[in-house]
Amino acid sequence: MRSLRTRLFLAILGTVLIAVGASLALGVVLTKSAVRDTIRGDVENQADAIAAQLRHPGTGGGLQLQVGGATPPPPAVAGAPPAGVKGAKPGVETRAQAGGQLSFAGPAGEGAPVLILPLSQISRALPDGAASALRSDGSADGTAEIAGRSQIYAARRVGSSAVVVTRPDVVSGDDFSRYLSALLIASGVAALLAAAAAALLSRRLTQPLRRLGHAAGELAAGRRPEPVPREGTAELDELAVAFNEMSEQLGLARDAERAVLLSVSHDLRTPLTSIRGYAEGIEDGTVEPREAAAVVARESGRLERLVGDLLALARLRQGVLEVRHEPVDLAAVASEAEERLRPRAREAGVEVRVEGGEAPALADQGRVLQVLTNLLDNSIRVSPRGATVTVATAPGMLAVSDQGPGIPEAEIPQAFERFHLRSRTGGSPDGAGLGLAIVRELSEAMGGSAAVENLPGGGARFSVRLPLS
Repeated sequence: MRSLRTRLFLAILGTVLIAVGASLALGVVLTKSAVRDTIRGDVENQADAIAAQLRHPGTGGGLQLQVGGATPPPPAVAGAPPAGVKGAKPGVETRAQAGGQLSFAGPAGEGAPVLILPLSQISRALPDGAASALRSDGSADGTAEIAGRSQIYAARRVGSSAVVVTRPDVVSGDDFSRYLSALLIASGVAALLAAAAAALLSRRLTQPLRRLGHAAGELAAGRRPEPVPREGTAELDELAVAFNEMSEQLGLARDAERAVLLSVSHDLRTPLTSIRGYAEGIEDGTVEPREAAAVVARESGRLERLVGDLLALARLRQGVLEVRHEPVDLAAVASEAEERLRPRAREAGVEVRVEGGEAPALADQGRVLQVLTNLLDNSIRVSPRGATVTVATAPGMLAVSDQGPGIPEAEIPQAFERFHLRSRTGGSPDGAGLGLAIVRELSEAMGGSAAVENLPGGGARFSVRLPLS
């Protein structure tokens, strides 16, 4: 399979070669046409000037006809074709002295070869139809094969004779072949330069992609590659930026996954070890069954909460958790959550207080209860004995304030990340570190948001805002 660099090189080079070839072909055609038109125009002008001078001697603007250096006689003398007249056919009579060189001269010097032929013999020097054109129109122009060479001619009638001016058709001769050879050489040099430019351009375009491919391979191997440099075109720059962001996010996700595995394995191992130890104690008779049953029940509850949190978070991330949008009274939800956690608060020596009146919102009542339960459980866990946890309600808003250690300012932006705040000092070791992550996910799923801030007198305040009904 060809590489992208090879494909780009061939595509660029092929395009340039096609353009050069088309330009060369068009240039040859246009050049031939322009050269022929120029020669034809000169020959016609000269034929007209000579015919005018022969018809009206003494006119012609300084133009002279010379035969061997002398002015030719008036048209009426016939003889054999002079040896110096180019293109004359053997046996064709011309109005020149034998052995003379007939030419057309003007201020610029010598011009095209000239023949003066009777109309009756014009067809022996020119193509068929030229004599008819001369008799009917008085002029004939075109291209003819004279003496084995292509000639451009212009004939003008003067009485019973005709003046024929000829010039070689250079576009069909060796001169034009040399010009065409030079043009081909120039095109070849241009093609070589195009190949070099195509090689450099394809290398420049594919080099960032090679770096990106190498970095992607490092990423696939589980390593964190160096950021891909931003270079090249705007599209390549955008690709580099997107890849660097993806690499950074994937690195953070892998770190978070590693932390999740470590935390979850620890949270699972601790209650399982406790349950196994008390089960062995019952079997050995070293532990009272009632005491062991209480410990097993507590540790089983921890396992149940951890598994439930993991499942809820996974379903939220996959978007398969059903969330309804219906009118909800947040004050009633706060009272229900306080009643549910009252035994837990009493055991921890913490008072839970609900403040605020009617607080309507548009949300899922069951999910709001889960959010508030998680916040209350977190606040009870981190608050010391004798502290007060306050639940405040307002239209479209819930807030839970505690008297715990607060949150370091540098960690507030990550407060709702999984397992980030599980080690807050002063709290119970029962927290798995997933409650706040579930709070944020559920709040956003209901169209709201979650935030946290430290209180001036100590502690933290978690707030959830929901759409109003």
